[in-house]
Amino acid sequence: MYGGTTGLWVALVFMTLLGCTDFIDGWLARKYGSTELGRLMDPLADKVFVVVIFMPFIDLGWLTGWQVGLLLSREFVVTALRSTYERRHIPPRTSFLAKVKAWAQMAGCGVLFMLRVVPPRAMVIVIIVGALLPVVMTLVRYLVTGYFWRVSFIFAGWVLALLLPYLIFGPEVTFQILAISVIAITWLSAWGYIAPVLRMVFDGKFDRGDWVRLAGSIALPVVLVVAQARPDLTAWIIILTMCLEMAIGGLDNLLCVHNAESSALLWGLRVGVVTLLAALALYLPAYSTALLLGACATSLFGTAMTFYRGRRYYMEEPKGKTRTTGDD
Repeated sequence: MYGGTTGLWVALVFMTLLGCTDFIDGWLARKYGSTELGRLMDPLADKVFVVVIFMPFIDLGWLTGWQVGLLLSREFVVTALRSTYERRHIPPRTSFLAKVKAWAQMAGCGVLFMLRVVPPRAMVIVIIVGALLPVVMTLVRYLVTGYFWRVSFIFAGWVLALLLPYLIFGPEVTFQILAISVIAITWLSAWGYIAPVLRMVFDGKFDRGDWVRLAGSIALPVVLVVAQARPDLTAWIIILTMCLEMAIGGLDNLLCVHNAESSALLWGLRVGVVTLLAALALYLPAYSTALLLGACATSLFGTAMTFYRGRRYYMEEPKGKTRTTGDD
């Protein structure tokens, strides 16, 4: 993504291949069954994908820090709220909109890429084909297997809706419209998680561990996104730290199911150290690389310890109604 036009085309090819592996993963899970680790890694991989794609958008000048911050903060907040549910053995409900959100982010970042690298006339054809192809493929699949994938029609309409602003305003305005729509879908899909938690707060059932996780899920991505917007700071360290913290959140969801999660003190200590070091890097540019490496090392250690703590549960088959994963 940092390699100019050629690098962006290579990145687009890799993005497309990675996105297609989600189909393969689903097919394998349906055919052979799933494990706790598989159900954990599925949405976690999607979230890391989103982090790695959208964080460089800030450096490339495609999106502002607040736009990317809004997008990624939602993922951290929902992951923290999932732990709130799992600690109480309440199965979080995966809504249809959450599934749409996962695909909107993946497909959306691909279209955003193409709006930057594909010539204008060719892009018109890409939009039309992008709207028709999902419908045609769904109809063929329905005739062959009898399975009707309704999401394809949502995506077809979503992509086709870009055609008019593209023809009238051009690629830049269309890029921003698409980016805002992805952010909007991302947050709309979070309401199903937020509303029940608000009731817990009003009822006094939101405890210290919940508050610590929620506060960290807001503060940490904000500081890291602000750091990413600084061209003098090392981008890859910041992105890796963000990915590791996303991984810890997913692991915490699994451990909460088994009542093996970190205490509020340990969780807050790790998040506090990572956030503080990243914040100090903003004000001490001479030591920024060392401070960011310290934040990344803290996240790496936390990830390793959390992963190790859950080692007994990874190969188990998912139990009962308490779900540790799924699109959220």
